[in-house]
Formats: sequence, structure tokens, C-alpha cells
Amino acid sequence: MKFWQQTLAKLFEDHRRQLLSMVFRRIRDREIAAELVQDVYARLMQAGDRGPDDANTKMLYASVRNAVVDHYRSNAGRSRVMDGLLPEQLWPCETMSPQDHAQARQTLSALDRALQELTPKAREMFILHRVEGISNAKLAKKYGISVSAVEKQLARTMRHCQERLADYRDPS
Repeated sequence: MKFWQQTLAKLFEDHRRQLLSMVFRRIRDREIAAELVQDVYARLMQAGDRGPDDANTKMLYASVRNAVVDHYRSNAGRSRVMDGLLPEQLWPCETMSPQDHAQARQTLSALDRALQELTPKAREMFILHRVEGISNAKLAKKYGISVSAVEKQLARTMRHCQERLADYRDPS
């Protein structure tokens, strides 16, 4: 294992700049690019040696490309979840009827109750992300966890809220 650690460290030293550049071109966020490359490094450290140097290099680049694809997939899934999480009636407009306003207030109260059921950390993370617009990378840094852990926590929180708001969502 010591040999693999040294081999992988050398590979990353030699290719880190190119890997970061490759990820940044696709994602356009330096923090997320660095996090993805670091996550690949940690996963490969656990996976072990794949043989000759060229095979390890190919595995490194393929793993980083796969991490980018996974990132896009998880973002797309989160976007679909978020689109359905807060119903349109939460944002009352001036043309809404009194009944629509009452329904919006009920939905907002249900969301508040759902958030109160969460741990303080999960609730704070969700509010910072959704209301304050704090990025996943900044949340990860604030809480001392990985971006992946932040994404998973936000996804759990969103699922929880969706379940609690199911009766209030627009069926159309």
C-alpha cells in the first residue's frame, strides 16, 4: 500500500494542474473542480494500484471524467427536486385570490414545521443554501465536511420537505 500511495501522489503531482483545468472547463467553478479532483484522489487511494503507470494514468483521467458526469447528474437531480419542493403558491402575487393566499400561508406553515423537524445543522444548511444562496463548497468549508456530504444532506432535507409538503403541492 505504501508503494501505491507514493505512485498515486506522484501521478497527482504530475497531472493535478491538467485535471483541475479539465474539470474547470466543464464545471466553471474552481472550488468544485478542486473538490472533485480531491475526491477522486481519495477514492483511488482506497482502490489501489491498477498496474503499469499508463494504466494508472488512464484510470486517473477516467475517474475524474466520471466524477464530472456524476456531479452533473446529481445537480440535475437536485434541480428537479428543488423545482418541485417549493410550490408556486409559496410566492403570492398581487392577483392571487384570498383562497390562494390562505393556501400559500398554509403551505409555508407546513414547510416551517418540516424544517423544525430537522436537526439544527440540517435546517441551517438548507436555509443558507436556499435562502442565502451559499454554495455547496462554502457550506462544506463552513461545516468541515466534503461537498459530497453537503449535497447528500441537502438532498435528504429536500426529500423530507417534499414528503411533508406532498398534500400542499399543485397536482398539475
